[in-house]
Amino acid sequence: MGDEAGWARLAGDRPGRTSPAPLVLVWLAWVLVPPLLVFGGAIGSAPFFGEEPTAAERAQTTTLYLVAVALALGLPLLGLALTWRTRRVAAACFGAALIVAAVPAGLLLAQEYRGAGGGPAPDSGPPVCQEHSGGDNRCPGG
Repeated sequence: MGDEAGWARLAGDRPGRTSPAPLVLVWLAWVLVPPLLVFGGAIGSAPFFGEEPTAAERAQTTTLYLVAVALALGLPLLGLALTWRTRRVAAACFGAALIVAAVPAGLLLAQEYRGAGGGPAPDSGPPVCQEHSGGDNRCPGG
């Protein structure tokens, strides 16, 4: 029994302290998951081969952005709650992460609220008439 207490002291475990493993998982999830969700949303709403995204693709993009914002703000908040009493340095780091995540999350929510990516492309002028061989001419004026 005394041997286990010695290993616990060497590992830095004290009564009332949480294990560092969940904290590392929260950090990794915060660093990896929200940026990947934002990237997936950006790819899902990008026009490929000149075709605009459909309404379903825009809805999926909005969902991915909202989940990314929720995780970007929720994971540091969870880490802050886990470390508030026992690990002051880790709590300060999670608080800083929460502040850092608030700025891009606010910008992303503002962009989605304005609907910057959801509307059709602006009109670039009158349509251009292209004549084709082997048929009648449908261009105005000729």
